[in-house]
Amino acid sequence: MFIVGTILFVVLPCVLAAWVAYQFYLEHRSDRVPILLYHRLVSRAGADQAGRQDDEMIWASYDTSFADQMNYLKEAGYTTLDFDDYLAVRDGRMPMPARPIIVTFDDGYSSNYELGYPVLKANGQKAVIYVALDPDEHTRNLVAGVDGWLSDAQMKELATNGVAIQSHTLTHCILNELPTEQARHELVESKRRLAEVTGRAVEHIAIPRAGYSRRIYRLVVEAGYKTACCNKKGTATGLSDPLALPRIVVERDMTVAEFASYLQPRAAFMLRLVGNLKRIPELIGGATFASRVRKMLYRGPLKPLFKARNLKRAVPLVGAVYLVGCVWFIWSHFVRG
Repeated sequence: MFIVGTILFVVLPCVLAAWVAYQFYLEHRSDRVPILLYHRLVSRAGADQAGRQDDEMIWASYDTSFADQMNYLKEAGYTTLDFDDYLAVRDGRMPMPARPIIVTFDDGYSSNYELGYPVLKANGQKAVIYVALDPDEHTRNLVAGVDGWLSDAQMKELATNGVAIQSHTLTHCILNELPTEQARHELVESKRRLAEVTGRAVEHIAIPRAGYSRRIYRLVVEAGYKTACCNKKGTATGLSDPLALPRIVVERDMTVAEFASYLQPRAAFMLRLVGNLKRIPELIGGATFASRVRKMLYRGPLKPLFKARNLKRAVPLVGAVYLVGCVWFIWSHFVRG
């Protein structure tokens, strides 16, 4: 028991403290670039009248909230970049704006065009939409009757008006659960077909459904992608691997004040910690296992706990209790003897 206690209350806290300190350092670097992650947008007026429940807190945002958030970015002097700009800044070919930020959407929903694009266009803001051209049945069923998918004409219009269309694989699959040749096909064919649709190079990808691994990383490099967003959480910096970039998830119920604070180092640091805690099921059992756990937790009475604002409060409390346990163990076994 003494050995187990030493590992749990002496060794592990030291490792965690070093990791937390490093996360704090990353969020306070001067070259940080927040990358925002949205999925689909929901009409607030339509939701108030809808007969179908549609209250997913993470994968959807109200159109009114999105508009308020983009207006805030404009008023606060943020410069929206795409990933070509981001690489140019990293390589020294473009000066770093005072407040750089990247706005991204995953999946390729028609609501991005119908509800998001007018806001971006009015504000003169760039964005990136990662599109799965042939979403699988599971993905389609998730939004059946709620949202649709971007048409070729919409993607062409977006691509010529500051909204980059990039890859989210062909079918929105879990790449690391596929055989190598099938995974390679998803990466290469989505790149080729999207370039045909938009007439523009496709060199950036977001890996869907936590399906990244070292094997998939190598395939992404082979396919010619220059950046990849994965399931990591936090702010990108000059130390971030361009092919494993973290993002900040924008939840449905974020107020403008919360949104603004999450772009700052202190709050982004907490989001980084909370976001990586949410990844524990994925690290333990993979993407499919994590999806099952998430569905079970989000649909039960514990759902409110998993909102970012509530987790931000819970993490310091749990940490304080753990610290007390560590102090007691060290005192009782090493100091008092």
